[in-house]
Amino acid sequence: MAVDVKTSLEILKVYKRRVRRVSVIPDEIVFEILLRLPVKALMRFKSVSKSWHAIISNPCFIRLHLKQSAKNQGHKPSFLITPHTLDKVIDGEAWPTTFSNHTPFYSWQEGQDNACLVHSTTFQGEFGSVYDMVHCDGLVLLLTDTNVYVFNPAIHQVLKLRDGQEDVWQFPTVGLGLDPRTNTYKVARYFYRSLDFSKKTYSVGMEILTIGGHDDDLCWRSVAQDPPLPFDPGSVTHFKGSLYLLIWDELVERRPQGVLRFNLEDETFSFICHNELLSPKGERLYFVELGGELCLVQCFDGKQVIWMLQFGDGHQWVQQYVIILPEPEPWKFGILSVIRKDVLLIRSGNCLYHYHVGCQDARVVVRLDRLRYKNPGVGSFDFVGQDIFIFDMLSYTESLLQVTKPGRDNTCWLL
Repeated sequence: MAVDVKTSLEILKVYKRRVRRVSVIPDEIVFEILLRLPVKALMRFKSVSKSWHAIISNPCFIRLHLKQSAKNQGHKPSFLITPHTLDKVIDGEAWPTTFSNHTPFYSWQEGQDNACLVHSTTFQGEFGSVYDMVHCDGLVLLLTDTNVYVFNPAIHQVLKLRDGQEDVWQFPTVGLGLDPRTNTYKVARYFYRSLDFSKKTYSVGMEILTIGGHDDDLCWRSVAQDPPLPFDPGSVTHFKGSLYLLIWDELVERRPQGVLRFNLEDETFSFICHNELLSPKGERLYFVELGGELCLVQCFDGKQVIWMLQFGDGHQWVQQYVIILPEPEPWKFGILSVIRKDVLLIRSGNCLYHYHVGCQDARVVVRLDRLRYKNPGVGSFDFVGQDIFIFDMLSYTESLLQVTKPGRDNTCWLL
């Protein structure tokens, strides 16, 4: 049942005026209207009545609303942009240790000139470095050199996770995904107990923390089976109930032709071959979800080849696109989404491009450092002239999913 959002709001106004006298709208219609409203409106409408609060807070409604949000996003991709500034620059650092602890999230749709502030949090000196963010169903995971945070920017919640086991590798590797059996979200943290590149020896482990389950302590627990092969740090990607990881070639004698898969439901590992892929020396691989399909992107000199995973008994990889790039270092480009069947949105640094597959042409769409970033409280501004080290950019679907327990502090739950 399709209901226009503007019409929905008008109906809800009428309903709010009359709700104390008589219910003039059937519950089924109210449910369908609420289902199609944005999260910001739903958070306000929780206060209309106890029945509306119960509907909007119901886990079944939250799941259905998430599906509706994902369906809407399919028509026009949405993204979350986080500009990371530096408090100061220290010469000679391999990776900065002076990141600002102010973390804003801006929502942006492809084709818009403005990005709007969704949520921001300041952590008051809790970390010095930040790493790549991860998104799953409206939840955003932020890795830092001291802590792991899980946000739901749309409902202004953030959860700081407890410390996990010690990792001898400098950069953390953490994944976030849905366990479809329990409808809970699991944070998976991979770590190295020991590491010796010269001898190609290592000891690798993994621990899990469940969000939205019955465990109020939110403790990490080790999985029964260690990863069977060394994972490439930072390579974890969630897709339909599993986490996918690349294998770290520098720690194996012979390069395996495949990737690791961790099933979040039964918490077991498996190996998925990619024999179809060519393997030239010096190539780089990374995962991306395009059009609802898991793809593996293979970087060569001057081009990227995109392979789609076809699920079945054989788990075959089928070549989908070949992107010819103007630069000799194709790894500088990242594939973000499919705009149309033959048009991809790709990124290099602060530039976003439309890549037309047929004519092999990349056209600049927008620069992230030249977007207008709107804050409803103070108007709009841009980041020209500011010391922006990097812009994080994620595909984004807003949701009502809770990361804190009811009755807790919705701004920051510090454990």
